[in-house]
Amino acid sequence: MSGAASKPVDSIGSIPIPFGWFRVADSADLNSGEVIALRACARELVVWRTADGEAVCADAFCPHLGAHLGMGGRVVGDSLVCPFHGWSFDTGGKNCDIPYSDRTNGRAQLLTHPVVERNGFVLAWIHPEGSAPTFDIPELPEVLDPEFLPYIVSSYIVNTSVQEMGENAVDRCHFPSVHLNKVPPEIIEYDTTSDIARILSRLLLITPYGDFPGEIEIHQYGPGFSATRFRGFVDTLLVATQTPIDVNQCELRFYFTVRRTGYGESSEEEARALALVYTGHIDEQAREDIPIWENKAYIESPALSDVDGPILEYRRWAQRFHSNLS
Repeated sequence: MSGAASKPVDSIGSIPIPFGWFRVADSADLNSGEVIALRACARELVVWRTADGEAVCADAFCPHLGAHLGMGGRVVGDSLVCPFHGWSFDTGGKNCDIPYSDRTNGRAQLLTHPVVERNGFVLAWIHPEGSAPTFDIPELPEVLDPEFLPYIVSSYIVNTSVQEMGENAVDRCHFPSVHLNKVPPEIIEYDTTSDIARILSRLLLITPYGDFPGEIEIHQYGPGFSATRFRGFVDTLLVATQTPIDVNQCELRFYFTVRRTGYGESSEEEARALALVYTGHIDEQAREDIPIWENKAYIESPALSDVDGPILEYRRWAQRFHSNLS
């Protein structure tokens, strides 16, 4: 028995809900004139599409008397109409009509959130202080390229924070234990100097269908959106969206596509078969990670080894997206 007193585990902390761009709908699921209700970032939200095709995101409760605009609200032209008293709100959240009055109410301002729609997603910038976006989500060339297949989609509700899931990308040494990869990925480059982090790794992707050596490049566009490209013998794109629901619950969605040509005479069929192999492997890894995420504590000052990966650098980057009101 050692005579030295053992040091207790450092303090168990909590991770606030970050701000950033978060998926609030798939473009294909939001038709003109439709209203979608959801909970994100500990807020009740509504998303609607105007007659002109614009996607709008706002807080869900009517500033008049508090009705939920996603429960019976309807779109008329470009405006969202409350189901309770029929008050209308334009795309900027301004009250533009009260059906039983000749006047509008300037105090009845619906809080709207900046929206971008690209790559097949409606993304809203959610910030607790209402600050403007500090970075953009780019068009992903693969999504616009007809040589790539339509997305194959997977979705999970996970009882953890988005930061815990994002940390997985740099936690190289969990791969052998959790995913049974004999060789953990080798992180070649890691850049966290801006709101968009970039990770370049070498990896041997081991599946029941064979081993695929190559490079993985990840761009993390804040805490809620990432694009991962695997480059080996085939080009792929994996988009991951991570939307906080509450402090310790989020929706994780994967969107996977692969180039449909370059496999010989049966290019389309071979590409689809390969895409299913990849997505099966991605889903398998998610199912392996989720029990860890949902039952672990967040150790604020972890006792790391010298080869664990740039976990602390990732955490410093993630703190960029913590608000004073988080």
